[in-house]
Amino acid sequence: MSEKFRAHHILCTSLYEGKGYSSEFCVNMSAVVNSLRSHSEEAFQIVAEPDLICANCPNQTKENTCAQNANRVADKDRRVIERFGLKENGTYTYRELCCLADEKLTYEIYLEFCGTCPWRESGLCKYEDLKKNLSAIASSC
Repeated sequence: MSEKFRAHHILCTSLYEGKGYSSEFCVNMSAVVNSLRSHSEEAFQIVAEPDLICANCPNQTKENTCAQNANRVADKDRRVIERFGLKENGTYTYRELCCLADEKLTYEIYLEFCGTCPWRESGLCKYEDLKKNLSAIASSC
């Protein structure tokens, strides 16, 4: 997957289980997540802008921003990049990103990134589950 990958999606993809904004979004995200998991050594560019997962997101505007707040998601991506010690536009594998996330993610950082996320609020994303999944992926680092 030599594509762009949005920084905060490091967290979203490790717990993804086929639920999302719409059926079109879920079909696309499922395909991307399956590719990440089965090709975890392929490199991609970490960005603070829309990526393959965003392609069918109903919140994406024609201007390639979030309908809820134009800079909110990009700001979150940049905070993830900073907190995890990444370089914006740097090249990483999914396994490398999961290893870094497993190492750096604390409950406080989880709340910073995911505290107001509707998936956390609905119970689909829990810190303990996120750490468990990241650790499983990172176990081969």
